[in-house]
Amino acid sequence: MRKRIAVFMLAGAIACLTACGNADPGESGDGLSGSSEKEVSGGSGKEEQEDPSDAAGTGSLTSLFQQQGAFTRFCSTDGGFYYLTEKETELADGSYAPHLMYMDYASCQEVYLCSDSSCQHNTEDCTSVLKGATLEGRIFIWDGYLYFLDRDADAGGTVITDLTGETDIEAEQAELYRMNLDGSGRELVYQFEAGATVEDLALGGKEGIHFVTKKLGSSRGDSGTYATTSERKLICLGPDAGQAKTVCSLDFGDGWSWEVIGCGGNRVVLKAYRYPEGMTEEEASALDSDQYMEVLKNSSIVYAALNLDTGEKKELLTQSGRETVSALVLDGYLYTSSQSGDDIAKTDLVTGKQSILCGLPENYLYQTLGNLLCCISYDSLEDGGYYLVNPDTGEVSRCSLRNQSLDFPLDLMAVTGNRVLAVYDYEYTDLGDGSYEIDRYQYGLIDLEDLKNSVADFVPVKMIGEGI
Repeated sequence: MRKRIAVFMLAGAIACLTACGNADPGESGDGLSGSSEKEVSGGSGKEEQEDPSDAAGTGSLTSLFQQQGAFTRFCSTDGGFYYLTEKETELADGSYAPHLMYMDYASCQEVYLCSDSSCQHNTEDCTSVLKGATLEGRIFIWDGYLYFLDRDADAGGTVITDLTGETDIEAEQAELYRMNLDGSGRELVYQFEAGATVEDLALGGKEGIHFVTKKLGSSRGDSGTYATTSERKLICLGPDAGQAKTVCSLDFGDGWSWEVIGCGGNRVVLKAYRYPEGMTEEEASALDSDQYMEVLKNSSIVYAALNLDTGEKKELLTQSGRETVSALVLDGYLYTSSQSGDDIAKTDLVTGKQSILCGLPENYLYQTLGNLLCCISYDSLEDGGYYLVNPDTGEVSRCSLRNQSLDFPLDLMAVTGNRVLAVYDYEYTDLGDGSYEIDRYQYGLIDLEDLKNSVADFVPVKMIGEGI
């Protein structure tokens, strides 16, 4: 297990979802190896009038990481669902490690990701054991392989209190592993640049897998020591070249920190806060929490599309930082909403054309579910249901189903054909103070039409693990 300096992180933020469509594991190659990096040209800078993604080198980008509430270490194929356990269990040698688990959709059975029927799953030889995996590690599917990105925590933009009295926040070297879908053949295929932090993002395209890396530093401000970032860039691990190339810098010289929130075609979607009176991200990070929240109220949230083939960044729209907002990216469009209105706006990433998809009071854009937008109320305590929106027609279906034991919202995890994998029940321990400890998350498959019509016809997955 890697050694790590314990830090407490504090950051002010307002709610804004940052996700895009589900992964498609069959679009690009593999064969990643090595760790060298080279610069490439950003292109001519001219904006096309029509989408060149089919002909250009970047191709149609897809997001490879998935997230649903507290669930971040999972991925899925048409055949089954993978997750990396949060809890480490004891191995035969006395050490501890997490496990890779698999749920087969056809048999509705959960198993360890191991094909040896005699295995006890308690040694490093077991393909389900990922000894030394960090808590920030992520798994994803790409081109018929299962990948594990082992990375350090991203402290960028946070205020730091270090119990040791030191402020060295240089990241441990991140590593990328690849294995077959049954867990066999695991190999280290790439080591990222030493000292670089890898952000919580992976995009697949024709040229390979894209990651965002940066260097971390520290500076003193009114609120204490805070983490700074530099040399932030989008890199691509090519399927054949065996090395990474820099696609483009994400430091655009405007003093803002542009976050990648999604992708579509040959474009990545960026979001940044435009602070008042020319304040930079570094200056805002140096404020204490109360000052920072006040600055946010007087800021704008800017969305832009970056064309990876030309290097041109085109602003799409702005929202007020004074209100709670949300955004999702799906199939070449940016969808946005705000708490102050009912509309869900739809913006074409290529043309920038905007339209109103539908009016919906419960219009917080929570996640995508296959080719649907999944919305909730901005005040989810008043209305815990889901609203499934067709992004082509604006048609809305309301799902009022809740967790069977504790009446919490469902966790909608994955789509396979016309069925949805969901966490619909818990095994739990009542702690007696109004709180609960979840002992097992019960997964089940439900027909999409039943979900839309609030028919609780779940086919349970036979669980052997805790489910997270």
